[in-house]
Amino acid sequence: MDVESSETSDALLPEYVVVLRAGAAAHFLPEEGCQAFLSDPELIPHGVRVRAFTRWVDEGGKDVPRELVVEVLGRASGLDEAIEMFAAVARPVATLIGFVGNVLVGPLEVHLAFEVAARQGIRGFLEVFIPDERGPVQGGRIVRRHLVDALWSAMFSATRDSARISRAFRHYELALRNWYIGGEWLALNHLWIAAENLTKAVVRKTVAERGVTEEELARSFGLVTDDPARPRWKDLLGAAVRRDIIFAGDNGTYQTAKSASDGLEHGMWELNRIAENALKCTDITFGYLRRSIADLLGLPEPIMAELMSIEPRDVQSTRTMIRGRLVGDVHDPAPDGSLYPTLEWHSGIQSIDRDGTTFTMKRKDRFTPRLRDGVVFQAGRLEVRGRLEKGQPVEEPAGQDIDIEHETVSPAQRVLAAVMPLVDSAAATGKDTPHAHTSTIVFNLFGQAVAFFQSITILVGARQPVEALPALRALVILAARFEQMADPHGPGFGVAVRLLLDEIESATTGSPTDTGDMPAYAVELTVRAHQEDVTVPEVIAEPETTTVYASLGSEMLLAREVANAGYAAATWHMQRVDGEHQNFNVAVEPGPLTDLVSSAATIAMLELLTRAATVLAWTAQNLQIERLLTEARSINETAASLMDPQ
Repeated sequence: MDVESSETSDALLPEYVVVLRAGAAAHFLPEEGCQAFLSDPELIPHGVRVRAFTRWVDEGGKDVPRELVVEVLGRASGLDEAIEMFAAVARPVATLIGFVGNVLVGPLEVHLAFEVAARQGIRGFLEVFIPDERGPVQGGRIVRRHLVDALWSAMFSATRDSARISRAFRHYELALRNWYIGGEWLALNHLWIAAENLTKAVVRKTVAERGVTEEELARSFGLVTDDPARPRWKDLLGAAVRRDIIFAGDNGTYQTAKSASDGLEHGMWELNRIAENALKCTDITFGYLRRSIADLLGLPEPIMAELMSIEPRDVQSTRTMIRGRLVGDVHDPAPDGSLYPTLEWHSGIQSIDRDGTTFTMKRKDRFTPRLRDGVVFQAGRLEVRGRLEKGQPVEEPAGQDIDIEHETVSPAQRVLAAVMPLVDSAAATGKDTPHAHTSTIVFNLFGQAVAFFQSITILVGARQPVEALPALRALVILAARFEQMADPHGPGFGVAVRLLLDEIESATTGSPTDTGDMPAYAVELTVRAHQEDVTVPEVIAEPETTTVYASLGSEMLLAREVANAGYAAATWHMQRVDGEHQNFNVAVEPGPLTDLVSSAATIAMLELLTRAATVLAWTAQNLQIERLLTEARSINETAASLMDPQ
């Protein structure tokens, strides 16, 4: 095929975009990134455009660096070919960026791939689910774009030893991934493999620079090259080059690294001995390999000097610890249902300060003690441990840059959270009991009550107790119906059947005067109830006549106002700024209303559970339920007394 027809054929191939992402501690500035056009007759014959940048996200008004993104645009015969070919192009780019920053870059994974132009309105598309990064940001570095550009240009220029340099880059990247406290021996192993990969390239470069042959170079190291009894002079030359050129004549570091590598490769040493060697020399070995790679790429001296000034950074070993005291005279400080006393941590970023190409992050930590009643956690100090850039194992900087917000669980939150384990425990005792038609209706009502309770829990947790009131009213009405069913002198399951019949009748046009006018299911339901010896009353008393409803009367009045969408609901969200101004807050700060709703939901659900266990023949933890009810009623009374009139 001639050149013109080949170019025409290439132009007919569809264009694709493949996007890859990696968790990384190497970050481009928001306004920066890098881009290049690459072509390789074998790997990428049609040429591609490669872009790399950091995904920055606005989190609470702060721009936060997240994943490294590498995007490749080019032509391919199909979506799958584009993914395979472009990913092979992208991964060395991520490796190079990690090398420049001298910091961890995780595995680059395909995230998106799609056809650029639609053909007949259709594009090929693929997405791999990769969750977005959340939570604390790894301490990292801003990548210096001019260094990336310099290495990019050198790396993708064809050289005889580019394959060896590429392999060394890859092992250097793996060494950075293992540069954490306890992983030094793995990092050193990859650095040694990188040194072995570079050896022949360094030999060829040294020979060329000195204008000598390999034999003459070997003899300059005192090696004999013409003795048939010692034919391994080339292997010995490689060792000498590693020691005197790659390791810059530092025989102590060279021998320590070599011994660790031999001990690991041949299984001669225990891992603790290998690790001991690695602790002595890994950080220094990073520097020797970094200089050797940069030297083989022929980088200008200013670029070389700047690269060498960037130490490897361990971003994986940082651990935050808090010291304090548990105060309380109890046998076991752990709360019920837990093995140990713990703190529930929530870490975030309070601020990010940028100064040119560097940035510092100030953390904010909030914790919630999970302790037994009567135990209090008294915070002492925060400590942050990690690795210094010079390779020392740990540091303990002062914690003045970390804010602590000590959040305690209110009694109302605690009783609300204690309900569902009791519900699940009771319901589990009836899992093997078969249901009749009418008991199934009762069980479904119980399930609906649980759904209302959980919706209340979610809304209260989202600081919207006002919006939880309609669900609370529904829950209390169901608790009232179960109270009626559990009445030993009442109709039992007949209450549930009557509720269902009333709904069927209300949904039927007109007022049926006899059984023949009722829908077929209502007739069947009545027959089934009779067959199961269930008495269906003509009417059932209103929920307001029950004890549980009456005990929560104030909450029911509030719920009715909210359900009617009256203005009273809005007043709970209003906050007076001064004599002339008010704010409307979507979230309601925790206070008496939150405690009132939480405790009322707890009371209603536990009362309902007690009656449901009776009518469905479940086994409930009655002692724990009664204790929780007593506490919830006390909280409810206190909250009601503190409520401000709206």
